[in-house]
Amino acid sequence: MKRLLTLLSALMASILWKPSPAMAQENHVIEPAILEVRYDSWQQEHDDSYILRVGKTTNQFFSFYRNRTDSMDYTSEATRQISLKEFLETNDKSPDRTKRLKASTIGRELLYQDLTMGKLTLYSVYASAYNTYEEDIPTQEWSIDNDSVQDIMGMECHYATTTFRGRVWKVWFTEEIPVSLGPWKLGGLPGLILKATADNDFIKFTAISIKADGLTPVTFYNWGNKKYYKMDREKFLKYKNRPRTIPYTEKVVQAKPYIELE
Repeated sequence: MKRLLTLLSALMASILWKPSPAMAQENHVIEPAILEVRYDSWQQEHDDSYILRVGKTTNQFFSFYRNRTDSMDYTSEATRQISLKEFLETNDKSPDRTKRLKASTIGRELLYQDLTMGKLTLYSVYASAYNTYEEDIPTQEWSIDNDSVQDIMGMECHYATTTFRGRVWKVWFTEEIPVSLGPWKLGGLPGLILKATADNDFIKFTAISIKADGLTPVTFYNWGNKKYYKMDREKFLKYKNRPRTIPYTEKVVQAKPYIELE
């Protein structure tokens, strides 16, 4: 843990690298990472897993499974066929959750933060639409209960709650890792958020690993070199929250309520 805390000392200043939304950008390394947190996620009947990757000047948050699938789709025809086979073999009605599609309402979104400029940029791929928007880094007003303590991954965590973008969030954070970050857009506490739930487990994140050595660099991912359409957050929310059914190959996926309501 001392090794981890030493490496985290460089996290006090961050800045976001942002590609032009008018141009397609290839996958490329932004900078070395100094911290990586993996969160398992549960939402209604689906599971997912997310990576929070932090460098000296950037951080990113994305779905592990979605990035794996996209990388297979664009690496070679052989890996694309493996990806397609895995998708077709999923069964969303299976009592074994491991056999269901890995997905959530934010499974096809990538978030990048610029703490120096105070900006967050989101890239979304949904129903063959590629959209991006920029906003000020969201802030939450937290109510902290220091008397509530829970052990997560061998670290002492404290309880905090907030109402954010239309949902009530309950989180556990640890001051043993003094990084004011967490899953998705959550942050601003005096330590790393290790567990977060919204609206009676509408969606929940739980940290399962924290690494500070041998990390994959902070990377801009754009499999297929797609062009993103720039819009504002309000327009994006209207797009994401409207009722719809999405056909995909031989399946029909009914859209779920979006994590962000307002």
